[in-house]
Amino acid sequence: MENNNYTKLILSTKDTVFRLALSLMGNRSDAEDVAQDVYEKVWRARDTVLNSEYPRAYICRITHNMAIDKLRQQQRRAAFDLDERHATNDGNAETNTSDMAALTQEIIASLPQKQRLAIHLRDVEGYEMAEIAEIIECDETGARMNLSRARKMVREQLIKAMNYGV
Repeated sequence: MENNNYTKLILSTKDTVFRLALSLMGNRSDAEDVAQDVYEKVWRARDTVLNSEYPRAYICRITHNMAIDKLRQQQRRAAFDLDERHATNDGNAETNTSDMAALTQEIIASLPQKQRLAIHLRDVEGYEMAEIAEIIECDETGARMNLSRARKMVREQLIKAMNYGV
């Protein structure tokens, strides 16, 4: 019966783990490596995972930690200079949807780690605030604050980009 619960949990989180790893790592290959490592670790700690209050959040926390470890190992920090991007704009006032999506992804990638994680977990994955709080290791108020600040920063940067810095 325990293996059945474990299998259900793994199947219900496989897409979330990959998307979270992809959002943190920035490329598919590294995200696949992280996901593989996560499930190896989850298998070894399956009793702990299954007995936790929020097993999905527990797996996401493992994913987050392993992705950060991999990023540190590779000494890669993805930082985007949005001002430089806007300085090279050709002055065309029309912005198409794909440009806006790419700009939004760049803005989100430039957010501090907890804010980036909060906005991804809530707005992309649909997690509840209690689960987000557990994943980013803070209380629910802190999780709400990180989400609010992330959304505000994205909104401000998009407005700035749409006005071309004016």
